[in-house]
Amino acid sequence: MNGFWNREIPPRLLRRAAVAALLLGVLFAGGGLWVVRELARDLPSPSVLLDTTPPRKTLVFAANGDTIREYFLQNRTIVPLERIPARLRQAVVATEDRRFYRHYGLDPRRLVKVILVNLTSRSRPGASTITMQLARNLTRKRGQRYLTSEKTIRRKLKEMLLALQLEQTYSKDEILEMYLNQIYLGGGAYGVEAASRTYFGKDVWDLDDAEATLLAGLIQLPEAYSPFRHLDRAYRRRKAVLASMVAVGYLTPEQARAIDRQPVRVVAPGKKGETVDAGFAAYFAEEVRRWVEERYGYDGLYNDGLQITTTLVPDYQRWLEEASERHLERMEAENHYPMTKARYDSLMAAGHRPEKVEYLLSASVVLDVRTGAVLALVGGRDYRDSQFDLATQAQRQPGSIFKPVIYLTALQHGYTACSILMDTPVVIETGGGLWRPRNFNNRFMGPITLRYGLSHSKNVVTAKLINDFGVAPVLENARRLGITSNLPPVKSLALGAGEVNLLEMVSAYSTFPNHGVRAEPYFVSRVESADGHILYESRLQQHEVLDPATAWLMCDLMHSTLTEGTARSAVRYGFRKTAGGKTGTYNEYTDAWFIGYTPSLVAGVWVGFDQKVSMGRRGTGAHMALPIWATFMARATDGQPDEPFVRPPGIVEKLICLRSGKLATARCDSTRQEVFLADNFPQEPCDLHGGPLQDLDGYRKDFRSLDRDPGR
Repeated sequence: MNGFWNREIPPRLLRRAAVAALLLGVLFAGGGLWVVRELARDLPSPSVLLDTTPPRKTLVFAANGDTIREYFLQNRTIVPLERIPARLRQAVVATEDRRFYRHYGLDPRRLVKVILVNLTSRSRPGASTITMQLARNLTRKRGQRYLTSEKTIRRKLKEMLLALQLEQTYSKDEILEMYLNQIYLGGGAYGVEAASRTYFGKDVWDLDDAEATLLAGLIQLPEAYSPFRHLDRAYRRRKAVLASMVAVGYLTPEQARAIDRQPVRVVAPGKKGETVDAGFAAYFAEEVRRWVEERYGYDGLYNDGLQITTTLVPDYQRWLEEASERHLERMEAENHYPMTKARYDSLMAAGHRPEKVEYLLSASVVLDVRTGAVLALVGGRDYRDSQFDLATQAQRQPGSIFKPVIYLTALQHGYTACSILMDTPVVIETGGGLWRPRNFNNRFMGPITLRYGLSHSKNVVTAKLINDFGVAPVLENARRLGITSNLPPVKSLALGAGEVNLLEMVSAYSTFPNHGVRAEPYFVSRVESADGHILYESRLQQHEVLDPATAWLMCDLMHSTLTEGTARSAVRYGFRKTAGGKTGTYNEYTDAWFIGYTPSLVAGVWVGFDQKVSMGRRGTGAHMALPIWATFMARATDGQPDEPFVRPPGIVEKLICLRSGKLATARCDSTRQEVFLADNFPQEPCDLHGGPLQDLDGYRKDFRSLDRDPGR
C-alpha cells in the first residue's frame, strides 16, 4: 500500500489527465452556457426590463375630482414606495423574504433549507425570494407572461435567471416597489393600493398597523385568507405575520400583541372608499370611454393608467337623473301605460327579459353656455336595459323646438318682435303638393305679433314665415348654429320635419345666451399619463355665428315663452329665474321636448318611447319634458342671484300697439314696451286707434291674454 502512494506518476499521464480535466471543464462550461442560452431564449433582455410597468387602470374623474369610472384589465393603482407604510413593507419582507436586502435575487441558504424540509417531511415550503416572485408575475402590456405557471424545473431555472437580471437592473427598493404594486391580493385587486381600497375603503398610506399586517398576510393565499369570506383565517394569518416581524426584529413582542388585539373594519364586498356606481352617469361615461379609446386605443384605455378629467358636475348629474326618474314614474301612473319601468324590472327579475324596451324614456343634456362643457347627460332611463344613447345617438323629430331657427331667420329678413302675423288658415304650395298647416288646438286668432306667435308656438304663422323667405336661409342658419343632422329642404321644416339629436339642438340654443357665439360641446377637459404628464388639454372651439344684438333679441323673445307662453308652468316646479326656451311636440305626441337656458346654463329634455308611439293627448313638451327641466334648473340655480341677459349695444325700446304693431298712441288699448334692433323698428304711429303718440314714461304694460289654449 505504501508502494502505491510512493509510486512516481509518469509525466505523460499527468499531461493526459490535465487535458481530460480541461476538456471536461470546457464541456461542462459549454453545456452550462447552452442551457442558460436555451432557458434565456424567450426571457426579456435587460433593456426590456427597464419597462416592467404592469397594466394600470384608467381613472375617469368628474370636474370636482370625484372618481366616476375605472377601466382596467387588472384593478391596479401604482403608488411609489415612499407612500406605502413602513409597517406594511416590513411585514411583507419579514413574511415573504427575510434576507431580501442581503441576497442577490437567490437565497442559497433558504434554498438548501427548503430542499431538506421537502426531503424529510410532507411540508412543501417555497424557496422563491421576493425578486423571484416578481419575476414570475411580470407581464407584458398585452397580458403575455414571460414565465408560465407550470411547476417545472425548467420554469424554476428561468425564474432564477430572470431574478438575477432584475437584481442587475434595479435597486432593492425598486424591486420591492414593483412587487408591492404587482402582487395579486384577492378580491380582484392587484397591488397594495387597490387591495387597500377594496378591503378597507381607504388609500394604502392611510392604513394603520393592524390593517397593514393583515394585508401582508394575504399574499400567500389571497382567497383563502380573504377578510370578506374568512376574517377569522385572516386574523390567524396576521398572527403568523406578526411572529415573523418579531423574529426579524421589526416589532417587539409587546407591540405584536397590541397589534394582534386590534380588530379591522372591512368594507362591504364589491365597494370602494369612493364608490364607483356603474349606473351613475352611465351614458356620460360611455361617451368618454369611446372618446378615449378612439384617441388612445385599447391599450391606452385599459393598460396605461390614464387620468381622465371630465366636465361632469356630479350634483347636476344626480339632480338631472332624479328629476327625470321621478317625473317619468308620475307620467306612467297618470297615463296607465301597459309597460312601466317597474313592470319591466319585475319581468327581468323573474327571468323573462322583454324583447324591447317599451317603457317611457327620457334624455337630457346640460351645457355650460360659455364653454360648451357637457356638465350632465342622461342618455336613457337604465343603461343595463339599453346602451343606446338617446341624447347623442337618437335622431328624432324636433317639432316646435326648431321654430327659433325660423324666427331668427325672420329677424334677419326684416321682421320685428311686433310684426303682425295673420293666424288664419292657409294652403301652401310645396312643389310636391298642397300643405295645410294647423295649430295645436285647431283655433285661429287672426292678427298676432311675432313675439306671441313664438311664445305660444303658433304653427300657421310659422309656416307662413318660411313660405315668405324660403327654406334655404333656414337651413343656412341651422348649419351655422351647429345643427349637423341632414335636414330635408322642405317647408314643413318650420314645424319640425326632419330629425335631429338632442345634444346638437341644446348646443344650437346655447348660441343665443352666449352673445351669438356657439361653443362646441366637449366631455373631456384633460388627459394625463400615469406619471402625471399632460397628454391632452381641451381648447375652446368657439364660432361667432350671430351678431350680439340679434342673439340678445332672440333671448328676449324666448323669455316670453316662460313668462306668458307655453312654458309658463315652469314656476309650478320651483323655477323663477330669468330664462329663455321653447317647448316642442311632434305629430301624434310621439316626441316631447323642452330646451331652455339662463345666461350660464343651457339644458334640454326629450321624452318619448323608443319606438314612435303616441304618449297620449297630454304628451306635449310642456307636460312631459318641461317639468324635468324646471325641476333641475330650480335646484341648479337655487341660492344664486338672478342673472339677466346682458343687453348689448344696438338695441332700442319703443312703446308699441299690440293690435297694429306700430308706435302706440294714447288711444291704444293694448300696448307693450318692445325691443328692436337699432336699424329696424316701427316708424309710424298706430293707425287703428289714432291720437297722439303715448308718452313712454306713462306706459303701462298690458299682457292681456289673447289665448287660453293649453301650452305645447
